[in-house]
Amino acid sequence: MAKPRLLVVLALLAAGCVQFEMGPMTTTDTADPPDSTGEKEPEPEVACDPLAQDCPDIQACSLVDGDFNCIEVVVPGGAGDACQGVGECSAGFVCVSATALDGCDGASCCSSLCEVGDGSAQCGSAAETCMPVYGADAPPMWADYGVCRLPN
Repeated sequence: MAKPRLLVVLALLAAGCVQFEMGPMTTTDTADPPDSTGEKEPEPEVACDPLAQDCPDIQACSLVDGDFNCIEVVVPGGAGDACQGVGECSAGFVCVSATALDGCDGASCCSSLCEVGDGSAQCGSAAETCMPVYGADAPPMWADYGVCRLPN
């Protein structure tokens, strides 16, 4: 006959997934002290710079789920080209809803990334300006990143 502990474990495993919890992490790094739970806070990470386009070849630094990441360019769309989402615009462009653009013939089109406050930023039409990607609530590290679009 199986021991009672073994029966409990087998019953739990048969019932489905079992969640295991880890204890607090220990760290010897004094530069970044642990938070109140004992776990080290992760450093904010920038995967790429959309203005520098510092990704490997055939990739672009593009906006993906609210963050800039290197992604593979599947369709090398340029300014004003119709797109359906991430990976359909060349480096230096992002796919933006047609309602935010002037003269877009699709549901969305590629629009230029730009530096907010750069008076020489070239946008697709005279009606578009370089607007902050994240709006007025942009974290400081994203404040200079913009996209050419119609003013709000």
